[in-house]
Amino acid sequence: MILLMPSHGVRFGSIDDRWKTPPALGRLPKVEVYVDEFGDRGFTTKSSPFFAMTAVMVPAESAPHMRVVAAGLRSEINTEKPLHWVDHFTPKPKHAFRRKLAADMVAAIPGAVVIYVVCEKRTLIASEHLRADQDLFYNYVTKLLLERVAYAARYWPGGSRLAIVALSSIRGTAATDSRNYLDAVRDYRKTDAPMRYIKWPPSWHGPDRFDGLQIADLYMGMMGTALSGSETDVACAAHLLAHRSQIRRGPNGQLLGWGIKMYGDAGALTRRAWWDLLAA
Repeated sequence: MILLMPSHGVRFGSIDDRWKTPPALGRLPKVEVYVDEFGDRGFTTKSSPFFAMTAVMVPAESAPHMRVVAAGLRSEINTEKPLHWVDHFTPKPKHAFRRKLAADMVAAIPGAVVIYVVCEKRTLIASEHLRADQDLFYNYVTKLLLERVAYAARYWPGGSRLAIVALSSIRGTAATDSRNYLDAVRDYRKTDAPMRYIKWPPSWHGPDRFDGLQIADLYMGMMGTALSGSETDVACAAHLLAHRSQIRRGPNGQLLGWGIKMYGDAGALTRRAWWDLLAA
């Protein structure tokens, strides 16, 4: 169910006793979660065909490894700026080594779990209100992603974890409005997901705040590159395929509905020449 509330206005939730992490959950091992997005949120003829989000879940004991990866990549490409797939790993011939290095290094982060939500705008079923309100669309897709983060934290291999979530700030979208929307999802129980396994509230930051947001940008860039290729192009997904073992799977190895939530026609993914390699 889509919660069709305005993306601004009345505050529906707050940090009070309702959403304080219960002591038993607070004692759980932690998993750091970093969220980034790809594409624009519009539905015009000039809009991107896809909007996607990723959550990169890194167990606390692997967080130092992740930070070393980010620092090493910044050193290798000689920049002090936050890592950004488009700025530093664009499909220029001279950047081929950079892209492979980044793909190999993030794929080696121990215990990392990756979740994607992919929206194919042409076929997704949505109200005119959702299509007209870009902030509402972003908030709803964020809800879909965090639901899957909550399930992954609850059923983490080796025992439940408490997820600490940081999202990349979105230009033109107020974090407080998104927070209000997500509070309302919880207040009105518009989800069956075990959201108590997310330390509330999630927070929004610029990429310079956390190395994990820069790493999430790289994962998202790899998926974005794969989505930008033609349906017959396998090479465009080479770097996405490098971390296929990190994408969350169901008990029978399935990706759809687990590590990849497709909002719209699933064929927009499954018809692609690289899909069977990803799902194998």
